[in-house]
Amino acid sequence: TFFNGPLYRRILLLWDTTHSLSTPSSSPSRKGNSSEETAPGKVITYDMFRWYWKKEMEPYDMSERFFRLLKQPEAEFVGRDDFSPYIKELLNDHPGLEFLSNHAEFQEKYAITVITRIFYSVNKCHSGRITSRQIRRSDLLSAFQQVDEEEDINKVTRYFSYEHFYVLYCRFWELDHDRDYRITREDLLKYGDHSLSHMIVDRIFDAAPRPFEGTSHIDGAGGKEEG
Repeated sequence: TFFNGPLYRRILLLWDTTHSLSTPSSSPSRKGNSSEETAPGKVITYDMFRWYWKKEMEPYDMSERFFRLLKQPEAEFVGRDDFSPYIKELLNDHPGLEFLSNHAEFQEKYAITVITRIFYSVNKCHSGRITSRQIRRSDLLSAFQQVDEEEDINKVTRYFSYEHFYVLYCRFWELDHDRDYRITREDLLKYGDHSLSHMIVDRIFDAAPRPFEGTSHIDGAGGKEEG
């Protein structure tokens, strides 16, 4: 399962932090997914796992457990970077993505696309912060469970399908005429041999959700992370 690595690091992070054994580099208040910075080679004992289970998992149902595992320990929401350790493990271990092992560029683009699809579907207010309630009302947990069990990645049509990613990427590449990884109004006006009017293109950009909090963008341009 691709939950094993992130779970291992999260248990060690919380154990070290709670028992005052952590270093500044493993503090949960650091920006990004600090659970990835735990020293390798450490062993989780039965007592450590039991402590973690009693504190973080046992009191909650499956949806809340998933939410608590994804988010940073002191946060009240799941951010975009919180998905990165899981997508990284998926790319490393899933048999349906093994062919990407020597293609770092496409691994990165696949990860960005998966995370963007998740936020587009789950975070409907487009705040860039997924709440426990949003996860509970979505199909995200079941999609994670499916991709964890299904060897054919393309059968997991919710978020993770490589075929879906490739279609999206190719379409984006066709529209991005200047190859700056941003779709501008001018790019979109060229679609279908200039088949879209200025009014239609303006409506598309006016209705498009804003980019994730913290990402830079140019006014009038739609990046791959925008809807």
